[in-house]
Amino acid sequence: MTFEKQQQIKQIKFRESITNQGFAYILDQKERERNLFNWQDEKSVQKVKDYFANHQIKWWTCRFDAPEGEKPDGKSITRHLVSSQVACINHLFFIKHDKETVLSIINGIKGMPVKFKEVLNIPCDKGENNYIAFEVIASQDYLHEKILKRGECCTSVDAFVYAVDENDERWLIPIEWKYTETYDREDKSAGSKGRTRLSRYCNLEGDNLIRNSKQLKSLDDYKHSIYFQEPFHQLMRQTLWAECICSNHNEKILPAKHFVHIHVCPKENKELLNKHYVEVTKKSTMEEAWREMLTDQSLYHLIDPKDLMEPIAKKYPDLYNYLKKRYW
Repeated sequence: MTFEKQQQIKQIKFRESITNQGFAYILDQKERERNLFNWQDEKSVQKVKDYFANHQIKWWTCRFDAPEGEKPDGKSITRHLVSSQVACINHLFFIKHDKETVLSIINGIKGMPVKFKEVLNIPCDKGENNYIAFEVIASQDYLHEKILKRGECCTSVDAFVYAVDENDERWLIPIEWKYTETYDREDKSAGSKGRTRLSRYCNLEGDNLIRNSKQLKSLDDYKHSIYFQEPFHQLMRQTLWAECICSNHNEKILPAKHFVHIHVCPKENKELLNKHYVEVTKKSTMEEAWREMLTDQSLYHLIDPKDLMEPIAKKYPDLYNYLKKRYW
């Protein structure tokens, strides 16, 4: 049985434990908010909804999020219980105000290149006590994508932490969150859209972002390469995203000298992690294949969500037990 199927069954049981409405792993239309931790608390749920609305972030949608024949508008929490975006929110949103807890989480990741002494309020979000941000985009179009909208149409990161190390240097910490995702072979360098992507990220006649990268290894030919196969295509863009921000001395919103890329994925998702992406690499796992493309191994960390959240167990037992029951 695949990990996705296991999680679908798990989410069916979870739905049945909180409501007799809806079907399978889809909540009833009127019960979308039950997709969130602490859904019984109206103020807690409203904070999540306000965050997405105030920052004009689009919710991930499925076909059940709109009446039949209509297209979901992304303005409401999805009814779909097996949502990676909702999983990310449930793990991280409800502790984003807690500076010390966020710091303990990033320092708890084994192999980090430095120890962090502080996390900063994130300037691209409104208000204070925002030590984790979601669906973050760059302040300018570093990657030649033309449209900058949080959560759609351009490179963004699922979650983000802004930290200071013991030498008082700032770090960007982009977090890519996976749940049950798997990817079939899709050459994102093919066709007209592929030509656009090649032009954006590795235009040999202009600003070749990959070639100019210090972290990503250059290739003789980028077309049909690993950089244009998921999940590596996302990782490539996010690496460039962070590197471009760090290299721009005129960056006003998120000035930083360094970055470290965190990739969260359940270790049980063997269909993603243990797949041999044979068309684009000789390596037999996702992590091995991606690490082969990186210059500095300490700037990329793959971690299971349970391991990431271990530091919250004592301080936030209700959240920890909820995550354990629902996801782990």
